[in-house]
Amino acid sequence: MLKRLSYLNVFLAMAYLLLFVTGDNLLIIAGVGIVVAFNAFVIKKIQEERNLGLIHGILAISCLCFWAYLAMACIYIVQSAIEHQYFDNIWSYLLPTAFFLLSILLQLLCSLKYFKNYRASEN
Repeated sequence: MLKRLSYLNVFLAMAYLLLFVTGDNLLIIAGVGIVVAFNAFVIKKIQEERNLGLIHGILAISCLCFWAYLAMACIYIVQSAIEHQYFDNIWSYLLPTAFFLLSILLQLLCSLKYFKNYRASEN
């Protein structure tokens, strides 16, 4: 399941990048790159049947920070839509972004559980 979720996350990250990133928002581009890199490392470690290292932990924390950044952006968009009473166009952004946020969080939690169980079975 974790491997499929990692592939889904890579696909969603690329789709998010292609659909919603317009301009020079370097933080979004870097965040998507970090999500893709972390998922690629998870897939590689599952195939090699090895545990994650320090760099993977740093990437996971960076993914969590990117998740928080996108979640705050969604909250600000909803607040702005309520303030200006304009809801027509926000759903086309909020629904895919919410699905992407959910997949990032699920993947991080599943990775933590998988590699924690792997470490316990290794000892």
